[in-house]
Amino acid sequence: MSTEQRTSNLNKKIEWLFFFDVVSQQLGIQITLQFMNMFMTNFLMLAPFAVAGILSVGRIVDLVVSSFAGAIVQKGNLKSGPLRTHILINGPLLAIGNFFIFLNPNVGATAKIVLFIIGYLFRNLPQSLVITASNALVPKVAGSNMNDRLALTVKKRQGSSTVSIFTSMATIPLVTFFNNTAGNGRGYLITALIYCGVQTIVGFLVYKGLAPYDQYDPHAKKVEGSAANVKVTHMYADTFKNPQVWILIVPALFMQVASSTLGSLNAYYNIYVLGNISYMAITTTVGAWVALGASIVIPPISKKLGKKKSYVVGNFGQVIAHAGILIFAKGVYPIFLGFQMVSRISQGISGVVGVNIWGDAAEYQLFKTGRDSRPFIMSLQSVAMKIGQFISSFTYAIILSYTGFEAVGGGNANLDINKLHNSLYGYMLATYILATLLYMCFGVTEEKSREYAEANKKLLDERAAAVGVAKE
Repeated sequence: MSTEQRTSNLNKKIEWLFFFDVVSQQLGIQITLQFMNMFMTNFLMLAPFAVAGILSVGRIVDLVVSSFAGAIVQKGNLKSGPLRTHILINGPLLAIGNFFIFLNPNVGATAKIVLFIIGYLFRNLPQSLVITASNALVPKVAGSNMNDRLALTVKKRQGSSTVSIFTSMATIPLVTFFNNTAGNGRGYLITALIYCGVQTIVGFLVYKGLAPYDQYDPHAKKVEGSAANVKVTHMYADTFKNPQVWILIVPALFMQVASSTLGSLNAYYNIYVLGNISYMAITTTVGAWVALGASIVIPPISKKLGKKKSYVVGNFGQVIAHAGILIFAKGVYPIFLGFQMVSRISQGISGVVGVNIWGDAAEYQLFKTGRDSRPFIMSLQSVAMKIGQFISSFTYAIILSYTGFEAVGGGNANLDINKLHNSLYGYMLATYILATLLYMCFGVTEEKSREYAEANKKLLDERAAAVGVAKE
């Protein structure tokens, strides 16, 4: 069995389609990522625990849907494209979600909350499907070649960094401009809709470009053990008994809680601890450039380290970064920015590996069971994300209430900056210590991942040939 795979079956066009796939995914969610919670407290004048309660309603529904997203994508076999259709429809649905989230009409509080929940569902539910589909496209396009899989996830990482660069430079100026011209608070809505419009166009181009690799297969269910053939009960039962999946789910969950909490509190932190909302744009822009550079320079390092060690080293770097911010950076922006760059570089070490470590757990399961649940397993990263977002509704509220937060109107509030700094970054530090220890337990080596992928391809090709279905 080979342990090296040097020959690539990809061309640069395909790699760039994965780059723009991530651009398409992330552009429309940027405003809600950065400003949704602050908009609810500072403009809708809702208390932090009221925000938590409202978000929890939407996130419970979102979590239920995301739990079935992998099965929906895996069994769907849509005639318009089993995986890429989700990329096509994501932008328009996000536009509807952003519209209701930031509309803030002149109606009663109950009506505002109902509109917000509707918007939140439109914003989040498509994400479960599109992330699952996008991740599943990596092994589908690259096949069993691990180097090609890495090449695609590197491009996805570069796309993510590029979106961050663009939005960090454009978002606050656009929001400020439209707030000044259309009224305070309207800048968030208008900017979000512009981003969703661009996302829809890019998503359509990705959808068309990936057409040769993602076609409806009328014979898909005939092949024993193929993704479309596997029973839903087997998907869940096999995955539940896969220890490698659990090793990945637990740290992913804890890190998602932490990152969602940080994202919700980031605007507050910049305004009240660092003293200037414009620092958000500087940090995001510089960080995005550093992340883009890391995604270009680091891939050979991560390739040499392997997926497990990349995750361990990357998360240990996060431990150093958040310890530095907690101890040295309170209210001192240059030090804060320096440690944020350490964090971005550390993210790059594990980030360029992307979902491939989940792919290893999926190949392991197919090898052991003879049943292909790889798209479903890829969806579990999204499930962890949704659970984490649900929990973060309360961690966000707990931390903000702990600071004595009190809105005073006009987008202003009072709070204890020392408590905000210590609780937020102490929590981040503890999370990444735990994640580092958990990733050290992952058991699929690089050699085994290649062995499993090659054996699985051979098995499914033989089964396809046995029922007269042509090999892909």
